[in-house]
This record gives sequence, C-alpha cells and structure tokens, in this order.
Amino acid sequence: MQTTTHPLSESDAARIAQVLAVTRGVADTGAVLTGLDARRARAFSTSPFPSGDRPGEWVAAPGAAIDGVLLYLHGRRFQFEESADVLAGRLSAVTGWPVAMPHYRLAPAHPYPAALQDVLTAYRALLTQGFPANRIVVVGHSAGATLTLLALQRLREAGEPLPAAAVSISPITDFTWASASVARNGDGDVVSDAELDQVRAAFLADADPAGAVSPLTGECAGLPPLLMMCGGAERLLDDTVRFAERASAAGAEVDLELYDGMPHGFPVLDTDASEALLDRIAAFTTEHLARRPAGDVLGPLSIRRVGWAGYVITTERGTRVLVDPYLSGSEGIHGGLPESPVRPGDLAGVHVVVVTHAGYDHRGQAIEIASATGALLVCGTAMLGAARAAGIAMDRIAPTVSGVQVRHRDVTLRSLPARHESTMIADGRFVADQPQSFLLTTGEGARVFCGGDTSLSQDLRTWGELYRPQIAVLGIGGLRVGASQVVELPPAEAAIAARWLGVSTVIPVHHIPGDPMPALLAAELDGDPVEVVPLGFDESWTAG
Repeated sequence: MQTTTHPLSESDAARIAQVLAVTRGVADTGAVLTGLDARRARAFSTSPFPSGDRPGEWVAAPGAAIDGVLLYLHGRRFQFEESADVLAGRLSAVTGWPVAMPHYRLAPAHPYPAALQDVLTAYRALLTQGFPANRIVVVGHSAGATLTLLALQRLREAGEPLPAAAVSISPITDFTWASASVARNGDGDVVSDAELDQVRAAFLADADPAGAVSPLTGECAGLPPLLMMCGGAERLLDDTVRFAERASAAGAEVDLELYDGMPHGFPVLDTDASEALLDRIAAFTTEHLARRPAGDVLGPLSIRRVGWAGYVITTERGTRVLVDPYLSGSEGIHGGLPESPVRPGDLAGVHVVVVTHAGYDHRGQAIEIASATGALLVCGTAMLGAARAAGIAMDRIAPTVSGVQVRHRDVTLRSLPARHESTMIADGRFVADQPQSFLLTTGEGARVFCGGDTSLSQDLRTWGELYRPQIAVLGIGGLRVGASQVVELPPAEAAIAARWLGVSTVIPVHHIPGDPMPALLAAELDGDPVEVVPLGFDESWTAG
C-alpha cells in the first residue's frame, strides 16, 4: 500500500476555519458545504441515464472521450440528492470521460439494501450498454463511497466482472463506530455524534451494524485497484485507513491519500486540497482507463523508420506505437519493394500495432508482430478475421473506421478517412474496408498525423484546423503497377498537405531510402517553416 499525505496550506487553514464556524450546530452539514462557494464545473451537459426503473444522468464535459466511463455515486448521508454541478461535472472535466450518475433510492424511506441494489443495477446497465467492465471506474464520495465498497464486494461474491478500478472518498466502513477517530468529537470536523447516529439509523433501519452492511466486515481479496482518500481531520479517517490496510493485506492494489486538516465533505469546497484530490483522481482514472503507464519519467518523443511505409513512434512516457509494419516479403502488385534490415523480432517491445489499410505494403507483418508481442492491434475490419484466425483475442483488437477513437496507455488514436483503397485476400476471399489516416495524440500533448496512403484533398485542411498536428508522417513516393506509377502524394502535393495540416515537421515514407523524393519535398517547402526529415531504414528522429 502506498500512502501519501498532503500538507495543509495556509489558505486552506483559513478557509476551513470559516467553514467550521458556519457549520457549528447545523443538522445538515452536507447542504451547507455544497452552498459555501463550492467550485462548480464551468461547462457540462446532461442527458438521461436510465437504469432499471431508476432515473439517472449522463454528465459530460466538453471533449470527454467515449471509450470509458465513470460511475459516480454521490454523498449526502444516503438521504439527499446531489446536483451534477457539485462533483459529477467536475469529475468529467478533470478526467476526460463521461460520468454516469444514478439517482439511487434514499433513506429513511428506502433503507439498506435499496440504495446498494440501485447501484448494482446502474453498474449492470453500463455493461448492457456495451461498456466492458475494464472501461468503468467507480467513484464514490461519503455515502457514495460506502456504496462503492459494498458494490465491489457484492460483485466479487457473485462472480460478476469487476470495474477497472474504484475511488472511495471518506466512506463509512464500520457502522459500529469502532474506529478510534470516530470517538474524537473535537473541533476539526463538521460531523457530530448526533449526525453520525442519525445517518446510521436512517440508512440501516433494522440491519445489523456489525453485519454485511459494514464494508470492513466483507471480503477484501480480489478487489480491483483502489484509490482511497480522506481528510486528516475527519472523524471517519480511521474507517478509510482500516479498510485500506485490510484490502492491501488481502492482496488488493491500494493507494491511500490523506489531506491534512481537511474535514468531511472537503471535496465540494473551493480549496487547494479539493483541487489536489481531483487531480489525483484524474491521474488514477487515466492510468486505469487510458492504460497510461504510471510514473513521472519523461523523455522526448521519437520516430524510427522501420520499413517501406512503417515507423515506430515512441511517446514521452515510453509507449511504442508501430505503424504500417511491412518489413519484407512483397507479393502481388507490391512486388519489388525494398526490404528492411529490421526483423519482426526486433520489434518485440511495441505496445500498439496500427495498420492504416489492408494493402500488403502496409499491413505486412502486423498480425505476426501483434501475436508475438501481445500488443493492441488497431486495424480496419478487413483484417479482423485474419487476426482472430491467428489467435489474437478480441480484447486485443480495436477495429476502426473513420471517427473511431482508441485510447491505450498514454496514446489516443483518432481514425480519419483517407483517399485510397484497402483490400486483401483472406481465406481465399476478397475483402475490403475503409482506408484510414490516424491522428496520434500523446498524454503530454504531442500530435502526430499518420497519413498512411492518402491523396490530396480538402480533408487535410480540415484536419489541420481541427486537430493542429505538429508532426506529419506522409507517404510521398510510390511504386509501378503495370503501366501506372502509383504515387498518392507526390512531393508538390505533399508540400500542400503539410501547409494545410500546419505541421512544423514532415517525415517522408513510402519511398526508397536514399532516393530524391525528400529533397524534392524540401524544395517545394522552401521558405516555409517546415522541417523535412529524411530517414533510412532503422534511422530515428527525436523531437527537440
């Protein structure tokens, strides 16, 4: 278990003193806290999220991705609703994913296990809507954090698929009030004895506090990665710490984050601590939904040409993306292509294999490399059957057409339509799909346009205006097929493409190393602030 303690800032100390003065003797501190100039999401939209016969909301900030989701379980003592602008909208904004926010039944009219049943129904509704369990992170605050832990235990007991990870902020894990910090009825928290007892009576009704309603009594083995968070002044501090220690001892991956001087409910306040908490949730969910590698070691982005049209992009965090890995063995109309000294075994460390279209001079050894490395294969539908026949599991294949976005580790790949063709023979059958270009964006903000084979069109101007790539890998050469010389983007048109895309660096591929094509491109771009970087096979360029 990794524990991180965040010190109390001077501004937060002054802010919390004001909060404590206002909340003294107030029965519903939750309502007061959410009204104390809490920082709201600046922009988000909502739409219905039905689960069973319960209402709910989808909450989405601008730019949120669609390949993952947060299931957010709100607080307010199991007894009151919470509006989307309190935390749900902010969670969508900081994480970059939409938030499903169920309106579970409330106590005391609907005591335990009603709310828990509604939470499980909402989770299963996400599965039914097509979100795999490993694309869901559950986030709960206060009462919602208790429901989060209970839901994880019930799912595990039932043998149902567990979410990718979960975040629990200030839960009650022991309704017997046996935690040492609960007895600390001092001045540092907003929660009183009377409020704790009222919450327990309303939520439990006739349920045994020492029974299955307390997460601390449940089984902790086999739980997904947990981020557990709590204020250092909370009377429920030890509820969080005890559960974190027990889950860690049972083999769960647990990160414990403690915020000095913070009372219960601090995430809804406008404080340095609440901003730090949200940033930590964003990093945690990104690690488990985008599969971004953990750690802060950064290096420069680099691009290594490995074949006729192929190259490896290595991100700042070390993720290696192999694009169009034809290395050798040209066939059919692609006969006579230059072979690369790079062999499939030399690419054993790649994490993603991307194929822009099914032509052999681009797909090459993609299936062989993806099979051997365990990399995620991103390709069109024409290659899907061949990949499955080669034994690649469906959860390691991302079939794409234009508009599809794939996230893996610290990389986002957005499929864009290309002006070309994409065909192959598979199992004796002629198959075709849509040729694609890709915009690759790293977690650190680098943007690379991976052109594949595409001819000049106004689409390229549109991609430049929308996505503002900094680097473009463009195919500028070609080969002879019968009486035709096939060049999708001859140098003069590649120069126009570079201008429309607005890039500062072009790496030309799809030409024989050492031929004059890069020089012709550079001549066309003379006077433009665009660097042309010619690469031979197994040569690399590193961003400055």
